[in-house]
Amino acid sequence: MAEDRPIRRGAGPYWATSAGSMRVIAAVDPDVAERAFGRGRGLALGGGSPSGWPGAVTGRAWGSLVAFERDLRAGAVDPGVRVAMYDLERWRFTPVEEQRAPERAIRRFVATSRRHGLVSMVTPYPRLVTVRGAEFVADPGEPEEDAYVRSGIHAAAGLADICEAQSQRLQDRPERYRAFVAAATEQAWGANPDVVALSGLSTSPGFPATPKMLFEAFSSVRDVVDGHYISLSKGRHPEVMAAFLRMALDAG
Repeated sequence: MAEDRPIRRGAGPYWATSAGSMRVIAAVDPDVAERAFGRGRGLALGGGSPSGWPGAVTGRAWGSLVAFERDLRAGAVDPGVRVAMYDLERWRFTPVEEQRAPERAIRRFVATSRRHGLVSMVTPYPRLVTVRGAEFVADPGEPEEDAYVRSGIHAAAGLADICEAQSQRLQDRPERYRAFVAAATEQAWGANPDVVALSGLSTSPGFPATPKMLFEAFSSVRDVVDGHYISLSKGRHPEVMAAFLRMALDAG
């Protein structure tokens, strides 16, 4: 990562989330929010003009490479944005052409970000391996996370400055969580030893989380990743995330 990059390996742990999530966590526990997000280790992401967070790095998220390139051409990216995040998933925000060829889309996103002086962040979702007509598809009955590792998509994600292994569906099983995060992160570092590696944690990844559950998943990968993308799942259960963050921050 270039010397002027605001986020680099060895300087974390980093906490990435939306600026809106930072605000609702702060409403529950202002001290925790300041400690996690306000000391250069927070990455405040948004979908439009950045609202930011005091002391955090400002970013903006796109689900579509085409939309990202269109906004750049139109001058619609606020000059305060330092990090451009590409959240490509099997969902309505990512065009099916990008879902079917994620590695090609990731490479183009990273190259475009760098041409425009932006730090690139890539967060592919494992469900990409279930897209019909994709370059890589999971075998029948194969867990999505296993197929995702086998696909090598995360090696392409590692070409970015920051990448996230979206591991939150496994956070209730710390050993499985660690295995997936470690395998994906190893691929990313094989492609780019300087990539800042994150893993996902959520208050509601299809099941209710507890602070203890989040802390156990966090603890299982402390020696693997540089930080975490934390999700409140549409703003739900900020008290759970605030309690977990206090546990994590107090653990040092």
